[in-house]
Amino acid sequence: MIEPVDLQGVKLLPVDLDEALKEVIKYIPQKKGDYFCFANIHVVMESHRNPELKNILNNSAGNFPDGMGVAWTLKLLGNKFKDRVRGADFMLRLCAYAVENNLKIFLYGNTEETLRTLRQKLQSLFPKIQIAGAISPPFHELTKEEDDAYVKEINNANPDILFVSLGAPKQEKWMAEHKGRIRAIQLGVGAAFSFITGSVREAPKWMQKSGLEWLYRLPQQPEKTIYRMSLVPGFLARTLLQLLRAK
Repeated sequence: MIEPVDLQGVKLLPVDLDEALKEVIKYIPQKKGDYFCFANIHVVMESHRNPELKNILNNSAGNFPDGMGVAWTLKLLGNKFKDRVRGADFMLRLCAYAVENNLKIFLYGNTEETLRTLRQKLQSLFPKIQIAGAISPPFHELTKEEDDAYVKEINNANPDILFVSLGAPKQEKWMAEHKGRIRAIQLGVGAAFSFITGSVREAPKWMQKSGLEWLYRLPQQPEKTIYRMSLVPGFLARTLLQLLRAK
């Protein structure tokens, strides 16, 4: 079992894509609604302002280093692993595993249009994939009746894997609230739905690996990208403080 490490008060698993897949696979048969999160600088910094989010992250089955900044920082702290665990890449790997092992997936979040396109894309990539269902919830806060109906729909479909795309920190909170109520393992994959469908264009691999993905996304999502880049100095300062304390 891989032990989590502390990054600014958030427990993270210092693993690459293959190791992350092995971790998640362990939980699939349990049917307890355990959830995994994918952490970037935005998620870590948001946890400092939001104690509830930090508690949710630290009570997950595991948090993976999704962003290059987080992956580099974990390595700087002395952890050895190959590469980050990018949500979209992990989702495709887990879908391939589901096909190979006759498992069913369910999609929750994003828009109806994105879900339709995503289903078509996944079925073209994995002709034998079993998509048990898909739900695009309304943007407003769900009533108890609406939430109960969605939980019933998901459980009645009996999926093994639930991919959740609501954006951080909404998806993390949603998964934590539904642990035990939903039986399928939950993966908060963020923008993976949009990346896989192509509604948000992916940066070239060399830009992803060199930490320049933000530059590619800037023209597509200027406000979101600028805000997230504004968090970097604070993240670096906290990292330096953690290093100094460790020494």
